[in-house]
Amino acid sequence: MPGFVVSQTNPRAFPTIADAAKASGPSGEQLRHIAVEPGVYRSDTLRYWGNAVITAVGGPGTVTLDCAGSYTLRVEGHVTLRGLTLRNGNAEGVPLEAAGGTLIVEQCEFVTKSSRAISVWNRAELFVRDSRVHGGGIVYSDSAGLVEHTEVFNPDLCGIAIRNGSRVTVRDCRVQRAGEHGIWVAEGSTPLIEHCEIEGSKAASILAQGRAKATVRDSRLRTSGQSNFVVRDNASATVEDCVVTGSGADGVWVTANATLTARSVRIEDGRRNGVVVDELSTAAFEDCDITQAAVCGLAVSGSGTARFTGGTITKSQIGASAANEGVLTLDGAKVSHNKNIGVAVDPGTRVVLRDCTITGNAGQGIVTTAGSQVRMERVSSEANGAEDIIGVDIGGTADSNVATTAAPPEPVAKSGAAAPETSSAAPEPGVDELLAELSAMVGLAGVKREIGKLVGLLRIAEQRRQAGLPHGPAIGRHMVFAGAPGTGKTTVARLYGKLLAALGVVPTGQFTEVSRTELVGQVLGETTQKTAAVFTKALGGVLFIDEAYTLSRRFGTGTDFGQEAIDTLVKLMEDHRDEIVVIVAGYSAEMRTFLTANPGLKSRISRTIEFENYSPAELTSITETLAGQYGFRFTEQAQASLLTHFQRVRRDETFGNGREARRIFEAVVEQHALRLSGQDGPATAEELTLLLPEDLDGVVDTGLSTRMGEVRDAGQLQALLDRLNGMIGLEAVKSQVRDTIDLIAATRRRRQEGLDAAPISSHLIFAGPPGTGKTTVARLYGELLAALGVLARGHFIEASRADLVGQYLGQTTQKTTARFDEARGGVLFIDEVYTLSRQFGANADFGQEAIDTLVKLMEDHRDEVVVIVAGYTDEMNGFLAANPGLASRFSRTIAFAPYGPDELVEIFVGIAESSGFDVPDGTRAAIRDHVTGRTEKFDQGNGREIRKLFEAAQTAHARRIAQLERGGSQATRDQLRTLLPTDVEETR
Repeated sequence: MPGFVVSQTNPRAFPTIADAAKASGPSGEQLRHIAVEPGVYRSDTLRYWGNAVITAVGGPGTVTLDCAGSYTLRVEGHVTLRGLTLRNGNAEGVPLEAAGGTLIVEQCEFVTKSSRAISVWNRAELFVRDSRVHGGGIVYSDSAGLVEHTEVFNPDLCGIAIRNGSRVTVRDCRVQRAGEHGIWVAEGSTPLIEHCEIEGSKAASILAQGRAKATVRDSRLRTSGQSNFVVRDNASATVEDCVVTGSGADGVWVTANATLTARSVRIEDGRRNGVVVDELSTAAFEDCDITQAAVCGLAVSGSGTARFTGGTITKSQIGASAANEGVLTLDGAKVSHNKNIGVAVDPGTRVVLRDCTITGNAGQGIVTTAGSQVRMERVSSEANGAEDIIGVDIGGTADSNVATTAAPPEPVAKSGAAAPETSSAAPEPGVDELLAELSAMVGLAGVKREIGKLVGLLRIAEQRRQAGLPHGPAIGRHMVFAGAPGTGKTTVARLYGKLLAALGVVPTGQFTEVSRTELVGQVLGETTQKTAAVFTKALGGVLFIDEAYTLSRRFGTGTDFGQEAIDTLVKLMEDHRDEIVVIVAGYSAEMRTFLTANPGLKSRISRTIEFENYSPAELTSITETLAGQYGFRFTEQAQASLLTHFQRVRRDETFGNGREARRIFEAVVEQHALRLSGQDGPATAEELTLLLPEDLDGVVDTGLSTRMGEVRDAGQLQALLDRLNGMIGLEAVKSQVRDTIDLIAATRRRRQEGLDAAPISSHLIFAGPPGTGKTTVARLYGELLAALGVLARGHFIEASRADLVGQYLGQTTQKTTARFDEARGGVLFIDEVYTLSRQFGANADFGQEAIDTLVKLMEDHRDEVVVIVAGYTDEMNGFLAANPGLASRFSRTIAFAPYGPDELVEIFVGIAESSGFDVPDGTRAAIRDHVTGRTEKFDQGNGREIRKLFEAAQTAHARRIAQLERGGSQATRDQLRTLLPTDVEETR
C-alpha cells in the first residue's frame, strides 16, 4: 500500500487525514490509499475531491473522526471508507456528505446529534454496507445507491429518506425507533426495499408519497406510532410477502389518489383499522390476511376502490366496510370470526361479493342499506351470531343516487345461489346533480359562487349557439385556484372537469393531476418532451397542476428547466385552446408571482378563484362528517371542545385546513380505541361509536380560559400542595403560588354562577440568584395547573438560549417555535432568559428575534402554554425592556430570595437523610459554620452549593471509613450512616 499513513504516535506519518489528503503523491496517481492508525482524530471539517480508499488499519471501531462543524467529511470524488467511526457533535452537523461522485462505505459507524447522519445529493452515488448509524438518518436526494446489512438506531426524524427522484435499494437493513418515519420515500423516487425490519417508528414505518414508486418485499413493519404503511399523494407501491403489525392507527393507509398492490401480506393488530383505502385511491390485495384490528379490517371510503382476492379478514370489530362512495370487491375471500359484522355496506357505495365465505361473525354476516349497490355471486353466509344477511337493494340498481324503498328481497340461499344480475352502467351525472354535489361541500361560499357564475355563463352561451346567435366574447375556462393547503382545490377541480364535460365544453372531463416532477426534466429539451406528453394525455379534460409556482422558482445554482415547462404550456394552451382546461393551484402570493413568469400566462389564465381557510365551525363540521362516514359521532361537549380548538389554532400559510381536520379525527379515533381497550369487558355498540371529550385529550387543546371545569384529582392536588409547602424556606414564593391557585378557583366559581370572569394569564417571572429552587417550583407549578384542570398535560419543557437562538436569519424563529410547540399543554421554562437580550460579539445576534417570536407565540397561544422565565433580578429588567409587549404578557413576578444559613443547613440535612445518612447536632453546627464563613459563595450558589457541600462531605466520610477498615477494624452500622463534623471540615 502506498505510504499515506495517518497516526497520532508515528512521527513519520501524517497527523490527520486532511494532511494526508493534501500531500502530493506520485506522478500520475489515480487512487490514493490512506491508512489510519487507531485513535480519536478531532479536527475541523474535511472536504475531499479526489479518488481515495481510507481504511482503519486496526479494524472497525479503532478510528474515530470527531468534529463539531457543519459536516465531518464531505466527499465530491470517488472514495471508499472502511472501518471508520464518524462523529459530529453539532446539533445541525452531518458526519458524512456526498456532494458528487461515488462513495462506498463499509463497516463504518456514524454518530450525530442532528437529523442527518449521511447526506447524499447532486446525482452522487452512495453504497453503504455492514454499517451502523445512531441519532440521525441516511438522506438521498437526486441520487442513487444501496444500503445493505446496515442498522439505523434512534434517528431524530427519518431512518432512511429517499427523495427527489432518487433510485435506491435498501436490503437486509434494520431501522429502529425513528423520531418520525422509518423509511420515507417522496418526490418521484423509485426504491426497492427488501428483507428489512422497521420497528418502533413514532409515525409510519414506511411512508411513500409525492408520486414515488416503491417496491417492498419480504419485510417486517412493527409497532408504529401512527399508521404503519402509508401510500399517499399520487404515489404507488407494490408490497409482497410482508408482515405489518402493531400499528398505532391503521395498519395500511392508501389515500390521496395513491395506488397499492399487495400480495401475501399479513396485516395485524391495528389500533384503529387494518387497511383504509380512501380519497380516490386504488388498492388490490391478493392472498393477504387482515386480523385483529380494533375497528375495521378493510375500510373503503372517499371514492376509494379496493379489490381483495383470496385471503382472510378476521377478528376485528367489523370485517370489511364500504362508505362514502367507496367501491369494494371481495373475490374468493373468507370473512370470519369478527366481533360484530362481517361486511357492512353504507349508502352510495358499490360492493361485489364473489365466491366468498362469510361465517362465524358475532353479529350479522352482511349488512346493507338503502342506496347501496351489492352484487353477490356464490356467497355463503352462515353460522353468524345474528341474521346472516339484512338490508335492502342486494343485487339491485347500479345507480347509487337512487334510494330503494321497496321491501327487502328474499334471503339469498345459504347454498350460495347467485343474486340476480340486474345492474347496468350508471349514467353520468348531469349539471344540476354536479352543482348539488358542489353545494353540499362544507364552506367554500366564494368558490361555489364563482363556479356557479361560470356555469351560468357557459349555459347561456350554449343557448345562444343553439338559437343561431353570435357566441359573444370567449369565456376564460383556464383558472388559478389560489389558497392554503387542504381547502378543497383538487376536489373542486375534479368536479369542475365533470361540469365542463356535462356542459359539452370539453369532450370527456377526464382529470389529470401533475406537479413539477412530471413536467420538468434534468437536461435541455427533456422538459419540453415531458410537458407535451402530459398535456397530450390530458386533452379532452382537465389538466391540474398543483404547486404550479414551483415551476417559476429557481433551485440551486445550476440550470433549472421550470421556465421551459411554463413556456411550453403557454404555447400548447394556445394551440389546443378548445380541447383542454388548465387549472394551476398553489398559495395565493406565490401564484401571483407565477403568473408573471411568461407574458402569455395572464392572458390565457384570466380567472383566479380564491379558496379561503375554512372557518372554525366549518372545520368542526368537516371533522363531524368524517366521523359519520366511519360510524362515529361526537357528544355535544366533545363538539364544543373541537370548536374551541379550531377557534384558537394558529392559521399560518401552512395550516392544513381539511387535512388538519382529518388528522385530528384520526388521532381522536386512536384515543377512543385506546380508551376502550383499557376497560374491562367488551364495549357496547354505543361505546364503539360515541366519541367523548376525554378522547380529545392531548389531541386538541381548548385553552386555559375555557378549561375551568372540575378539578381532575383532588387527592393529587393536595399532594402537590403538600410538596410545595414542605419545601424549605421560600415563604413568599409559596404564598404567591397559593394566591394564583385561589384566583383560578374563584374564576371557576364565578363562571359556574354565570358571572363574567376575565381570562387568567398564568405566565410568571421567577427572579433571583441560582440555586434558590426556581426550576423545582416551576415544575411543580405545571403539575398543579394540570391537577386543577387548567393545563392539558402539565409537562415541563426547559429551554436556554442555545435551544432558541439560531445561527442565521430565520433559523431562530424555527427553533423558538419548535420549542414552544413542544411545550403546548404544559410549562415552558426559560432559564437565564436575560441572555436573549444581550448582544454577543460584533456580528448579528438573533436573541432579539427569539424574544419577538416568543411574544407573538404567547399571544397566539395564550391559553395553551404557561411560560416561566427566570434569571437574576436586575438582569430581568433589561430583558423585559427588549420588547414593548413582554411585560404585559406576564401576570406577576415572584422573587426568590437567597436561603439563610439555617435554611441551607435544613437543605443539607434533607439531602443527607434522603440518601440514608444521619446528621447529628455537632455536624449541623459544623455545616452552619461552613456556610456563614463563606457568605459570598453561598449567596451566589445557594442550594447548588449546599448540594456540592453534601457530596464533598459524603466523599470525606467514605475516605474515613476506608481508612478505618484498612486499619483492621470493621465499621459499624452507625458509623456507616453518620456524618461527623470532621467530614464537613475536611471540605474546607
